[in-house]
Amino acid sequence: MISLGVDIGGTGAKCVAFRDDGAQLALSYCEYPNPPGKVNLDAEVLAESALRVIRECAEALPDKGEVAAVTVSSFGESFVPVDEDGRPLTDVIMYFADSSSKEFDAVVNRVGAERFMEIARVKPDASYSLAKMLYTCSLPGVKAWKFLLIAGFICYRLSGVAATDVSLACRTLLYDVERRHWSEELLRAAGLRADMMPDVYETGSVIGELKPDVAAELGLPAGVKVVIGAHDQIVNALACGVREPGDAMDGTGTTECIEPLFADIPRNMEFISENYACVPYVDGRGYVTYAYNLSGGAVVRWYRDQLAKHLRDRAKAEGVSIYDILNRECPSEPGELMVLPYLQGLGGTPDIQVNARGAFWGVSMDTDLPQIYRAILEGLSFEMAYNLEKLEYYGIGPKRLYACGGGAKSKVWLQVKADVWNREILPVETEETGALGSAILGFAAVTGERDRCALARKYLRIGEPVRPIPEHVEIYRGKFREFKRLRALLLDFQKSKEE
Repeated sequence: MISLGVDIGGTGAKCVAFRDDGAQLALSYCEYPNPPGKVNLDAEVLAESALRVIRECAEALPDKGEVAAVTVSSFGESFVPVDEDGRPLTDVIMYFADSSSKEFDAVVNRVGAERFMEIARVKPDASYSLAKMLYTCSLPGVKAWKFLLIAGFICYRLSGVAATDVSLACRTLLYDVERRHWSEELLRAAGLRADMMPDVYETGSVIGELKPDVAAELGLPAGVKVVIGAHDQIVNALACGVREPGDAMDGTGTTECIEPLFADIPRNMEFISENYACVPYVDGRGYVTYAYNLSGGAVVRWYRDQLAKHLRDRAKAEGVSIYDILNRECPSEPGELMVLPYLQGLGGTPDIQVNARGAFWGVSMDTDLPQIYRAILEGLSFEMAYNLEKLEYYGIGPKRLYACGGGAKSKVWLQVKADVWNREILPVETEETGALGSAILGFAAVTGERDRCALARKYLRIGEPVRPIPEHVEIYRGKFREFKRLRALLLDFQKSKEE
């Protein structure tokens, strides 16, 4: 049996074919033509990209008849408004767009921020779908039949069924997390109706089959099941083996996210007010939250592109990546330089200050580029240490950390994290965790397997654990205290500028 896992990301779409023994059979990736930072994406381009990677992946298979399911997962917050014929009415407003407005503020004031947090279990913020929906409804001539969240939009194109899963519904600011349905109270306050929203399914549910014309276009047999996946962070965690309270995923790509699993929703509203969400996890095993930093791997890429351009020819001659050279030349000991890594603003948890900017502290005439590189890795790790400290305060600090994503390929960065966090880190060797997690949901949906977390363990491959170096832990303990003081000064400075 073959399951196709589709991962719709912010910069491109990917489809990976997995056999039920865990073998990866084919992969296709398509990058959107959008320039970096553009906040609108043509919905038809999104759909065409998704269909293209599914088709190309299927074409690479020796036996398409073995394909049993296509499962789609995606980034959150964004959606496609469609008419009754399923035609997109506007572009996709990307999740990182600034969607703040007087209309959104008015809805929050009308309901009350605390009431929003009681229902949606997340702090009301303009980054979520609701603010983007209010803007969309204000556009002349736009009368949406449905607001289809991204994975649901692709599933609708495949099956004709308007659906979403619980985890993506949680990113709208309109879903009642504990009662597990759309909140009539919040919808009414926003001037929206429940019938404008897709039906909510449990993560990994079969919602239908490929439409005959779509199956023919993709080169797949009739009867292939269409499965609604999840928010990309959920499927990443599933593929990393997160299954018990105390487990957590550390995913490092453009953004870094630590996702701990815990048994019950913290009743302290302070937790929600610091922008930590509560999202139901698969198999009813509890809830997860997203502790994240938008300026994650993006800052490392900035260093590569702006300060390490001189290494391009050398990397090409050696047949390696620039990152390989950077990691090789990176100092092996903690340095004195401090970096506040907010090159894209301080966006995430527990603080959101979009206008904040990065800073380098302690630069001297002796500072060289490899020292700056290590200081960036340390600064990013300190920011997540700040989140881990918060999670510990709320009683949900992780005991086991599984690392995935591009950052997990760097042994240097993993060692810095282990030393700064004083925790063992378990690197996951599977590179395509998002697609694998989606494929696992597909296998379970077809076979009727109820314990998806147990099934995921069958495919889990863990590399050599990275353990903290005691001497480094002591140095970083003091340096982390300095980082927090500088962080507070930066936030105070930014607030004073805006007053």
